[in-house]
Amino acid sequence: MLEQGPIMTNNLIRPARVDEAEELSQIAVRATRNDGYDDDAIVRFMPALKVNLSLIAAGLVFVAKSEAGVSHGYVAVRPTGIGGLTLLDSIFVDPAYSRRGVGTRLFATAVELSRKMAGNVILINSSPSSVDFYARLGANKIGTTPFVFSPDVQLSMFAFAIPPSVEHGTEAVRGSRSS
Repeated sequence: MLEQGPIMTNNLIRPARVDEAEELSQIAVRATRNDGYDDDAIVRFMPALKVNLSLIAAGLVFVAKSEAGVSHGYVAVRPTGIGGLTLLDSIFVDPAYSRRGVGTRLFATAVELSRKMAGNVILINSSPSSVDFYARLGANKIGTTPFVFSPDVQLSMFAFAIPPSVEHGTEAVRGSRSS
């Protein structure tokens, strides 16, 4: 079940803009550094840490911002072309705002976006540091795969079954709030 941690107040999640791409990519770099990766690893990982401009242009990247306009994190989802399956392209939260519910709210946004794309399963490739996060959200581990930009890093593969929407009489995302 998707459950909310401490509620992040005064936080808006909205579609990202192309002019925010560098700022969002730097959030990914800070989050990855916070996971203990050194400069050499960051250089190797950089293609995966840069936010995808075409996904922003397609309206598939959402940013969490404070009322003051500070970006706290972002999420990107992509269609796969396989009926009902979407891919969590990336989700990063600035370490300064971690453990405040930002990641959970961004994931709930990914669920809603996937649902709008007729998705019923989200495929997730998780860094070692995020395995517990996805497990708490109710994703099921289905295997591992080497990280394409650093084969020594094993990513955990998860599948998240998108629950029926509120319109169908059930709660779509347990504990999430639109604040």
